[in-house]
Amino acid sequence: MATSLIQRGLIAITGTTGVGKSQLAIELARALNGEVINADALQVYKGYDIITNKVSSEEMLGVPHHLLGFVEPSREYTVQEFEQDALRKISEIHQRNRVPILVGGTNYYIQSVMFRKSLISTTSRDPGSTDTALPGVAGSREFEQQHSTRSDQDLWEELRAVDPVMAENWHANNRRKVLRSLEVLAATGRPHSEWIRESEAAREKEEVLRFPTLVFWLYADPPTLDKRLFERVDKMIERGMFDELSQLGRDLTDQTAFAGPSGDFSTGLKQAIGFREFGPYLAAKSASTTGEDLELLRQQGIEDMKLSTRRYAKRQIAWIRNKLLPECNGTLTKSVKARPYVLDATDLNTWDSLVKAQGVDIARQFIDDEQHLPNATTISEIAAKLLADAKEKPNSVLAWKRFHCPICSKTSEEARDGVAYEVWLNGQDEYNQHLQSRQHRKNRTYRKRQAERDTNYLGNTKSSSESENGD
Repeated sequence: MATSLIQRGLIAITGTTGVGKSQLAIELARALNGEVINADALQVYKGYDIITNKVSSEEMLGVPHHLLGFVEPSREYTVQEFEQDALRKISEIHQRNRVPILVGGTNYYIQSVMFRKSLISTTSRDPGSTDTALPGVAGSREFEQQHSTRSDQDLWEELRAVDPVMAENWHANNRRKVLRSLEVLAATGRPHSEWIRESEAAREKEEVLRFPTLVFWLYADPPTLDKRLFERVDKMIERGMFDELSQLGRDLTDQTAFAGPSGDFSTGLKQAIGFREFGPYLAAKSASTTGEDLELLRQQGIEDMKLSTRRYAKRQIAWIRNKLLPECNGTLTKSVKARPYVLDATDLNTWDSLVKAQGVDIARQFIDDEQHLPNATTISEIAAKLLADAKEKPNSVLAWKRFHCPICSKTSEEARDGVAYEVWLNGQDEYNQHLQSRQHRKNRTYRKRQAERDTNYLGNTKSSSESENGD
Protein backbone atom coordinates (compact mmCIF):
# COMPACT_ATOMS: atom_id res chain seq x y z
CA MET A 1 0.00 0.00 0.00
CA ALA A 2 2.73 2.47 0.95
CA THR A 3 4.68 2.04 -2.26
CA SER A 4 1.61 2.33 -4.49
CA LEU A 5 0.46 5.57 -2.83
CA ILE A 6 3.90 7.15 -3.04
CA GLN A 7 3.86 6.36 -6.73
CA ARG A 8 0.49 8.03 -7.32
CA GLY A 9 -0.23 10.43 -4.43
CA LEU A 10 0.48 14.11 -3.79
CA ILE A 11 0.96 16.36 -0.77
CA ALA A 12 -0.04 20.01 -1.26
CA ILE A 13 0.71 22.86 1.16
CA THR A 14 -1.22 26.10 0.93
CA GLY A 15 -1.76 29.16 3.11
CA THR A 16 -1.11 32.87 3.14
CA THR A 17 2.14 34.54 2.29
CA GLY A 18 4.56 34.61 5.23
CA VAL A 19 2.97 31.77 7.21
CA GLY A 20 5.84 29.27 6.84
CA LYS A 21 4.79 27.04 3.93
CA SER A 22 8.32 26.57 2.55
CA GLN A 23 9.67 25.59 5.96
CA LEU A 24 6.97 22.95 6.41
CA ALA A 25 7.56 21.61 2.89
CA ILE A 26 11.26 21.15 3.61
CA GLU A 27 10.56 19.47 6.97
CA LEU A 28 8.08 17.07 5.36
CA ALA A 29 10.45 16.33 2.48
CA ARG A 30 13.29 15.45 4.86
CA ALA A 31 11.05 13.20 6.94
CA LEU A 32 9.31 11.47 4.02
CA ASN A 33 12.00 11.24 1.34
CA GLY A 34 10.22 13.92 -0.65
CA GLU A 35 10.94 16.61 -3.23
CA VAL A 36 9.43 20.09 -3.35
CA ILE A 37 7.64 21.62 -6.34
CA ASN A 38 7.19 25.40 -6.21
CA ALA A 39 3.62 26.64 -6.78
CA ASP A 40 4.21 30.37 -6.45
CA ALA A 41 3.48 32.26 -9.67
CA LEU A 42 6.23 34.83 -9.06
CA GLN A 43 8.94 32.57 -7.68
CA VAL A 44 9.09 30.74 -11.02
CA TYR A 45 10.93 33.78 -12.43
CA LYS A 46 14.67 34.33 -12.27
CA GLY A 47 16.04 37.11 -10.09
CA TYR A 48 14.50 39.40 -7.45
CA ASP A 49 14.89 36.66 -4.84
CA ILE A 50 14.23 38.97 -1.87
CA ILE A 51 11.10 40.68 -3.21
CA THR A 52 9.59 37.33 -4.28
CA ASN A 53 10.74 35.63 -1.05
CA LYS A 54 12.40 32.62 -2.66
CA VAL A 55 13.79 30.01 -0.32
CA SER A 56 17.60 30.15 -0.33
CA SER A 57 19.93 27.24 -1.10
CA GLU A 58 20.97 27.14 2.56
CA GLU A 59 17.35 27.00 3.72
CA MET A 60 16.61 24.07 1.37
CA LEU A 61 18.84 21.83 3.54
CA GLY A 62 19.64 19.61 0.58
CA VAL A 63 16.00 18.98 -0.38
CA PRO A 64 15.49 19.02 -4.18
CA HIS A 65 13.33 21.96 -5.34
CA HIS A 66 11.69 22.24 -8.76
CA LEU A 67 10.14 25.03 -10.88
CA LEU A 68 11.91 27.69 -8.86
CA GLY A 69 13.67 30.64 -10.54
CA PHE A 70 13.81 29.15 -14.03
CA VAL A 71 11.73 31.52 -16.22
CA GLU A 72 13.18 34.67 -17.80
CA PRO A 73 11.27 37.79 -16.61
CA SER A 74 11.10 38.95 -20.23
CA ARG A 75 8.26 36.51 -20.92
CA GLU A 76 4.98 35.75 -19.18
CA TYR A 77 4.66 32.24 -17.78
CA THR A 78 1.08 30.96 -17.89
CA VAL A 79 -0.86 28.71 -15.56
CA GLN A 80 -1.28 26.25 -18.43
CA GLU A 81 2.51 25.98 -18.74
CA PHE A 82 2.81 25.49 -15.00
CA GLU A 83 0.20 22.73 -15.03
CA GLN A 84 2.13 20.75 -17.64
CA ASP A 85 5.53 21.39 -16.04
CA ALA A 86 4.31 20.43 -12.57
CA LEU A 87 2.60 17.25 -13.79
CA ARG A 88 5.82 16.21 -15.51
CA LYS A 89 7.81 16.82 -12.30
CA ILE A 90 5.31 14.84 -10.23
CA SER A 91 5.62 11.91 -12.63
CA GLU A 92 9.41 12.03 -12.42
CA ILE A 93 9.33 12.14 -8.61
CA HIS A 94 6.91 9.21 -8.51
CA GLN A 95 9.24 7.23 -10.75
CA ARG A 96 12.04 7.85 -8.23
CA ASN A 97 9.71 6.38 -5.57
CA ARG A 98 9.73 9.67 -3.70
CA VAL A 99 6.96 11.94 -2.39
CA PRO A 100 6.02 15.05 -4.44
CA ILE A 101 5.22 18.04 -2.24
CA LEU A 102 3.53 20.94 -4.03
CA VAL A 103 3.85 24.19 -2.08
CA GLY A 104 2.95 27.81 -2.71
CA GLY A 105 0.50 30.61 -2.18
CA THR A 106 -0.79 30.74 -5.76
CA ASN A 107 -3.83 28.60 -5.11
CA TYR A 108 -5.04 28.46 -8.69
CA TYR A 109 -1.66 26.95 -9.59
CA ILE A 110 -2.24 24.26 -6.99
CA GLN A 111 -5.79 23.62 -8.19
CA SER A 112 -4.71 23.40 -11.83
CA VAL A 113 -2.46 20.48 -10.88
CA MET A 114 -4.82 18.74 -8.49
CA PHE A 115 -7.95 18.86 -10.64
CA ARG A 116 -8.74 18.03 -14.25
CA LYS A 117 -10.91 20.66 -15.96
CA SER A 118 -10.13 22.90 -13.04
CA LEU A 119 -11.87 26.27 -12.77
CA ILE A 120 -8.97 28.63 -12.36
CA SER A 121 -7.91 32.24 -12.66
CA THR A 122 -5.10 33.59 -14.79
CA THR A 123 -4.18 36.59 -12.63
CA SER A 124 -1.92 35.96 -9.66
CA ARG A 125 -2.41 39.31 -7.90
CA ASP A 126 -6.18 38.91 -8.28
CA PRO A 127 -7.21 35.46 -7.11
CA GLY A 128 -10.83 36.49 -6.85
CA SER A 129 -11.69 35.69 -10.45
CA THR A 130 -12.43 32.33 -12.02
CA ASP A 131 -11.75 31.07 -15.51
CA THR A 132 -11.88 27.76 -17.28
CA ALA A 133 -8.62 26.16 -18.37
CA LEU A 134 -9.06 25.44 -22.06
CA PRO A 135 -6.66 23.84 -24.52
CA GLY A 136 -5.09 26.42 -26.79
CA VAL A 137 -6.48 29.40 -24.86
CA ALA A 138 -3.86 30.96 -22.64
CA GLY A 139 -4.98 34.58 -22.24
CA SER A 140 -2.54 35.70 -24.92
CA ARG A 141 -1.06 39.20 -25.16
CA GLU A 142 -1.50 38.93 -28.91
CA PHE A 143 -5.28 38.87 -28.56
CA GLU A 144 -5.17 41.85 -26.21
CA GLN A 145 -3.01 43.80 -28.64
CA GLN A 146 -5.41 43.07 -31.50
CA HIS A 147 -8.11 44.92 -29.55
CA SER A 148 -5.91 47.55 -27.89
CA THR A 149 -7.63 50.49 -29.64
CA ARG A 150 -11.17 49.49 -28.63
CA SER A 151 -12.84 50.94 -25.57
CA ASP A 152 -13.86 48.88 -22.54
CA GLN A 153 -17.52 49.59 -23.21
CA ASP A 154 -17.26 48.53 -26.85
CA LEU A 155 -15.67 45.21 -25.89
CA TRP A 156 -18.28 44.56 -23.21
CA GLU A 157 -21.11 45.33 -25.67
CA GLU A 158 -19.66 42.72 -28.03
CA LEU A 159 -19.47 40.18 -25.23
CA ARG A 160 -23.07 40.91 -24.25
CA ALA A 161 -24.12 40.22 -27.83
CA VAL A 162 -22.29 36.88 -28.16
CA ASP A 163 -22.23 35.58 -24.56
CA PRO A 164 -24.72 37.49 -22.37
CA VAL A 165 -24.22 35.10 -19.45
CA MET A 166 -20.53 35.99 -19.10
CA ALA A 167 -21.23 39.68 -19.76
CA GLU A 168 -23.44 39.66 -16.67
CA ASN A 169 -20.49 38.33 -14.65
CA TRP A 170 -17.96 40.98 -15.73
CA HIS A 171 -18.13 44.74 -15.33
CA ALA A 172 -17.45 46.70 -18.51
CA ASN A 173 -14.34 48.22 -16.90
CA ASN A 174 -12.89 44.77 -16.18
CA ARG A 175 -11.14 44.73 -19.52
CA ARG A 176 -8.95 41.70 -18.89
CA LYS A 177 -11.81 39.37 -17.99
CA VAL A 178 -14.01 40.64 -20.83
CA LEU A 179 -11.16 40.03 -23.29
CA ARG A 180 -10.60 36.58 -21.83
CA SER A 181 -14.23 35.59 -22.50
CA LEU A 182 -14.07 36.98 -26.02
CA GLU A 183 -10.83 35.12 -26.66
CA VAL A 184 -12.36 31.81 -25.55
CA LEU A 185 -15.11 32.26 -28.12
CA ALA A 186 -12.68 33.31 -30.85
CA ALA A 187 -10.32 30.39 -30.20
CA THR A 188 -12.87 27.61 -29.67
CA GLY A 189 -16.01 28.73 -31.48
CA ARG A 190 -18.03 28.21 -28.28
CA PRO A 191 -19.08 30.77 -25.65
CA HIS A 192 -17.05 30.92 -22.45
CA SER A 193 -20.19 30.24 -20.40
CA GLU A 194 -20.71 26.91 -22.20
CA TRP A 195 -17.20 25.77 -21.32
CA ILE A 196 -17.74 26.70 -17.67
CA ARG A 197 -21.12 24.94 -17.55
CA GLU A 198 -19.55 21.81 -19.06
CA SER A 199 -16.62 21.94 -16.64
CA GLU A 200 -18.90 22.28 -13.62
CA ALA A 201 -21.09 19.40 -14.82
CA ALA A 202 -17.98 17.22 -15.28
CA ARG A 203 -16.84 18.06 -11.79
CA GLU A 204 -20.13 16.75 -10.40
CA LYS A 205 -20.06 13.46 -12.33
CA GLU A 206 -16.46 12.54 -13.10
CA GLU A 207 -13.32 11.77 -11.13
CA VAL A 208 -11.74 15.20 -11.53
CA LEU A 209 -8.96 14.78 -8.95
CA ARG A 210 -5.75 13.55 -10.56
CA PHE A 211 -4.09 12.13 -7.44
CA PRO A 212 -5.03 11.05 -3.93
CA THR A 213 -4.05 14.31 -2.26
CA LEU A 214 -3.25 15.36 1.28
CA VAL A 215 -3.80 19.14 1.58
CA PHE A 216 -2.26 21.08 4.46
CA TRP A 217 -3.69 24.55 5.05
CA LEU A 218 -1.11 26.33 7.17
CA TYR A 219 -3.04 28.97 9.12
CA ALA A 220 -2.25 31.84 11.49
CA ASP A 221 -4.86 34.11 13.02
CA PRO A 222 -5.03 37.48 11.18
CA PRO A 223 -3.76 39.83 13.95
CA THR A 224 -0.71 37.65 14.53
CA LEU A 225 -0.15 37.18 10.81
CA ASP A 226 -0.40 40.93 10.12
CA LYS A 227 2.36 41.64 12.63
CA ARG A 228 4.47 38.87 11.13
CA LEU A 229 3.96 40.17 7.57
CA PHE A 230 4.92 43.73 8.50
CA GLU A 231 8.05 42.47 10.27
CA ARG A 232 8.93 40.39 7.22
CA VAL A 233 8.95 43.49 5.01
CA ASP A 234 11.35 45.11 7.48
CA LYS A 235 13.57 42.02 7.32
CA MET A 236 13.49 42.11 3.51
CA ILE A 237 14.82 45.67 3.68
CA GLU A 238 17.61 44.52 5.99
CA ARG A 239 18.50 41.72 3.55
CA GLY A 240 18.97 44.18 0.68
CA MET A 241 15.57 44.74 -0.90
CA PHE A 242 16.49 48.27 -1.95
CA ASP A 243 19.40 46.90 -3.96
CA GLU A 244 16.85 44.86 -5.90
CA LEU A 245 14.65 47.94 -6.26
CA SER A 246 17.61 49.82 -7.74
CA GLN A 247 17.94 47.02 -10.27
CA LEU A 248 14.20 47.25 -10.87
CA GLY A 249 14.54 50.96 -11.61
CA ARG A 250 17.12 50.15 -14.29
CA ASP A 251 15.11 47.23 -15.69
CA LEU A 252 11.94 49.31 -15.99
CA THR A 253 13.72 51.55 -18.48
CA ASP A 254 14.57 48.51 -20.61
CA GLN A 255 11.60 47.57 -22.81
CA THR A 256 12.91 44.01 -23.14
CA ALA A 257 13.45 43.27 -19.44
CA PHE A 258 9.87 42.35 -18.51
CA ALA A 259 6.83 40.89 -20.21
CA GLY A 260 3.98 43.30 -20.92
CA PRO A 261 3.87 46.99 -21.78
CA SER A 262 5.80 49.60 -19.82
CA GLY A 263 3.89 50.83 -16.78
CA ASP A 264 1.67 47.71 -16.67
CA PHE A 265 2.09 45.95 -13.33
CA SER A 266 -0.52 43.27 -14.02
CA THR A 267 1.65 40.83 -15.98
CA GLY A 268 4.43 38.37 -15.23
CA LEU A 269 7.01 39.16 -12.60
CA LYS A 270 5.87 42.80 -12.42
CA GLN A 271 2.88 41.61 -10.37
CA ALA A 272 5.20 41.04 -7.40
CA ILE A 273 4.21 43.08 -4.37
CA GLY A 274 6.75 45.89 -4.15
CA PHE A 275 7.07 46.65 -7.85
CA ARG A 276 3.97 48.84 -8.17
CA GLU A 277 4.21 50.11 -4.61
CA PHE A 278 7.67 51.61 -5.11
CA GLY A 279 6.88 53.00 -8.57
CA PRO A 280 6.65 56.66 -7.43
CA TYR A 281 9.86 56.30 -5.41
CA LEU A 282 11.77 54.84 -8.36
CA ALA A 283 10.40 57.50 -10.72
CA ALA A 284 11.50 60.27 -8.35
CA LYS A 285 14.90 58.67 -7.88
CA SER A 286 15.44 58.44 -11.65
CA ALA A 287 14.54 62.14 -11.85
CA SER A 288 17.38 62.84 -9.36
CA THR A 289 15.02 63.71 -6.52
CA THR A 290 16.87 63.69 -3.20
CA GLY A 291 16.50 64.60 0.43
CA GLU A 292 13.25 64.71 2.34
CA ASP A 293 11.00 64.35 -0.71
CA LEU A 294 12.67 61.09 -1.75
CA GLU A 295 12.62 59.76 1.81
CA LEU A 296 8.88 60.44 2.09
CA LEU A 297 8.29 58.43 -1.08
CA ARG A 298 10.52 55.67 0.26
CA GLN A 299 8.55 55.45 3.51
CA GLN A 300 5.27 55.57 1.58
CA GLY A 301 6.45 52.67 -0.57
CA ILE A 302 7.25 50.62 2.53
CA GLU A 303 3.83 51.35 4.01
CA ASP A 304 2.07 50.52 0.75
CA MET A 305 4.00 47.27 0.43
CA LYS A 306 2.95 46.21 3.93
CA LEU A 307 -0.70 47.03 3.26
CA SER A 308 -0.66 45.28 -0.12
CA THR A 309 0.85 42.18 1.49
CA ARG A 310 -1.89 42.14 4.11
CA ARG A 311 -4.61 42.55 1.48
CA TYR A 312 -3.09 39.75 -0.59
CA ALA A 313 -3.09 37.45 2.46
CA LYS A 314 -6.80 38.15 2.98
CA ARG A 315 -7.54 37.27 -0.65
CA GLN A 316 -5.55 34.05 -0.30
CA ILE A 317 -7.66 33.03 2.71
CA ALA A 318 -10.85 33.86 0.81
CA TRP A 319 -9.73 31.67 -2.09
CA ILE A 320 -8.92 28.72 0.17
CA ARG A 321 -12.23 28.97 2.04
CA ASN A 322 -14.49 29.66 -0.94
CA LYS A 323 -12.82 27.66 -3.71
CA LEU A 324 -10.09 25.20 -2.69
CA LEU A 325 -11.78 23.65 0.37
CA PRO A 326 -15.16 23.23 -1.37
CA GLU A 327 -13.38 21.60 -4.33
CA CYS A 328 -11.66 19.21 -1.93
CA ASN A 329 -14.91 18.46 -0.12
CA GLY A 330 -16.53 17.66 -3.44
CA THR A 331 -14.14 14.71 -3.87
CA LEU A 332 -14.89 13.03 -0.54
CA THR A 333 -17.77 11.00 -2.04
CA LYS A 334 -15.59 9.79 -4.92
CA SER A 335 -12.91 7.14 -5.12
CA VAL A 336 -10.01 9.59 -5.49
CA LYS A 337 -10.09 12.04 -2.59
CA ALA A 338 -8.44 15.29 -1.52
CA ARG A 339 -8.19 15.37 2.27
CA PRO A 340 -7.71 18.84 3.80
CA TYR A 341 -6.09 19.40 7.20
CA VAL A 342 -5.53 22.71 9.00
CA LEU A 343 -2.27 23.19 10.90
CA ASP A 344 -2.18 26.06 13.40
CA ALA A 345 0.95 28.19 12.85
CA THR A 346 -0.21 31.14 14.98
CA ASP A 347 2.32 30.62 17.77
CA LEU A 348 5.79 29.97 16.40
CA ASN A 349 6.86 28.67 19.81
CA THR A 350 4.63 25.64 19.24
CA TRP A 351 5.70 25.08 15.62
CA ASP A 352 7.59 21.85 16.31
CA SER A 353 4.61 20.20 18.01
CA LEU A 354 1.55 21.72 16.30
CA VAL A 355 2.94 22.07 12.78
CA LYS A 356 6.05 19.97 12.12
CA ALA A 357 5.33 16.88 14.25
CA GLN A 358 1.62 16.88 13.53
CA GLY A 359 2.18 17.41 9.80
CA VAL A 360 4.76 14.65 9.54
CA ASP A 361 2.56 12.24 11.50
CA ILE A 362 -0.51 12.88 9.32
CA ALA A 363 1.58 12.65 6.13
CA ARG A 364 3.04 9.30 7.19
CA GLN A 365 -0.44 7.96 7.88
CA PHE A 366 -1.56 9.23 4.47
CA ILE A 367 1.27 7.37 2.76
CA ASP A 368 0.77 4.19 4.80
CA ASP A 369 -3.02 3.98 4.61
CA GLU A 370 -5.05 6.96 3.41
CA GLN A 371 -8.30 5.23 4.42
CA HIS A 372 -7.50 5.50 8.13
CA LEU A 373 -6.47 9.10 8.57
CA PRO A 374 -7.48 10.99 11.73
CA ASN A 375 -10.59 13.16 11.71
CA ALA A 376 -9.38 16.55 10.43
CA THR A 377 -11.74 18.47 12.71
CA THR A 378 -10.19 16.96 15.86
CA ILE A 379 -6.68 18.31 15.21
CA SER A 380 -7.34 21.68 16.87
CA GLU A 381 -10.11 24.14 17.70
CA ILE A 382 -9.22 26.39 14.77
CA ALA A 383 -9.19 23.37 12.42
CA ALA A 384 -12.67 22.41 13.58
CA LYS A 385 -13.97 25.93 13.01
CA LEU A 386 -12.38 26.54 9.60
CA LEU A 387 -13.35 23.16 8.20
CA ALA A 388 -16.89 23.35 9.58
CA ASP A 389 -17.39 26.69 7.82
CA ALA A 390 -16.32 25.31 4.42
CA LYS A 391 -18.98 24.68 1.79
CA GLU A 392 -19.64 21.17 0.48
CA LYS A 393 -18.98 22.40 -3.07
CA PRO A 394 -17.93 25.70 -4.68
CA ASN A 395 -20.51 28.19 -5.92
CA SER A 396 -21.20 28.14 -9.63
CA VAL A 397 -19.44 30.91 -11.53
CA LEU A 398 -22.55 31.29 -13.67
CA ALA A 399 -24.67 32.01 -10.60
CA TRP A 400 -22.47 34.87 -9.42
CA LYS A 401 -23.90 38.29 -8.78
CA ARG A 402 -21.50 41.19 -9.06
CA PHE A 403 -21.31 43.74 -6.25
CA HIS A 404 -19.76 47.18 -6.58
CA CYS A 405 -18.16 48.88 -3.57
CA PRO A 406 -18.25 52.67 -4.09
CA ILE A 407 -16.60 53.19 -0.71
CA CYS A 408 -13.37 51.41 -1.72
CA SER A 409 -13.35 52.52 -5.38
CA LYS A 410 -11.20 55.58 -6.06
CA THR A 411 -11.05 58.34 -8.62
CA SER A 412 -7.76 59.32 -10.26
CA GLU A 413 -7.57 62.27 -7.85
CA GLU A 414 -7.96 59.98 -4.83
CA ALA A 415 -5.58 57.19 -5.94
CA ARG A 416 -1.97 57.59 -4.91
CA ASP A 417 -0.64 56.59 -8.32
CA GLY A 418 -3.17 58.76 -10.17
CA VAL A 419 -4.95 55.77 -11.74
CA ALA A 420 -8.66 55.42 -11.01
CA TYR A 421 -9.98 51.98 -10.14
CA GLU A 422 -13.25 50.36 -9.14
CA VAL A 423 -13.71 47.57 -6.65
CA TRP A 424 -16.05 44.79 -7.81
CA LEU A 425 -16.73 41.59 -5.88
CA ASN A 426 -17.91 38.34 -7.44
CA GLY A 427 -20.60 36.60 -5.44
CA GLN A 428 -22.32 37.18 -2.11
CA ASP A 429 -19.62 35.39 -0.08
CA GLU A 430 -16.79 37.50 -1.46
CA TYR A 431 -18.86 40.67 -1.01
CA ASN A 432 -19.74 39.85 2.60
CA GLN A 433 -16.09 39.14 3.44
CA HIS A 434 -15.09 42.41 1.79
CA LEU A 435 -17.59 44.34 3.93
CA GLN A 436 -15.97 42.87 7.06
CA SER A 437 -12.41 43.59 5.93
CA ARG A 438 -10.25 46.10 7.75
CA GLN A 439 -9.57 48.05 4.56
CA HIS A 440 -13.29 48.50 3.85
CA ARG A 441 -13.96 49.67 7.41
CA LYS A 442 -11.05 52.09 7.15
CA ASN A 443 -12.32 53.47 3.83
CA ARG A 444 -15.85 53.76 5.25
CA THR A 445 -14.56 55.86 8.15
CA TYR A 446 -12.58 58.00 5.71
CA ARG A 447 -15.66 58.56 3.51
CA LYS A 448 -17.76 59.52 6.54
CA ARG A 449 -15.22 62.06 7.74
CA GLN A 450 -14.85 63.40 4.21
CA ALA A 451 -18.63 63.89 3.97
CA GLU A 452 -18.66 65.67 7.34
CA ARG A 453 -15.86 68.01 6.20
CA ASP A 454 -17.70 68.77 2.97
CA THR A 455 -20.91 69.48 4.89
CA ASN A 456 -19.11 71.79 7.30
CA TYR A 457 -17.38 73.55 4.41
CA LEU A 458 -20.68 74.15 2.58
CA GLY A 459 -22.29 75.36 5.80
CA ASN A 460 -19.47 77.82 6.44
CA THR A 461 -19.57 79.01 2.84
CA LYS A 462 -23.32 79.59 3.04
CA SER A 463 -23.01 81.51 6.31
CA SER A 464 -20.24 83.65 4.88
CA SER A 465 -22.31 84.40 1.76
CA GLU A 466 -25.38 85.36 3.83
CA SER A 467 -23.23 87.61 6.01
CA GLU A 468 -21.81 89.40 2.99
CA ASN A 469 -25.29 89.87 1.50
CA GLY A 470 -26.50 91.26 4.83
CA ASP A 471 -23.74 93.83 4.81
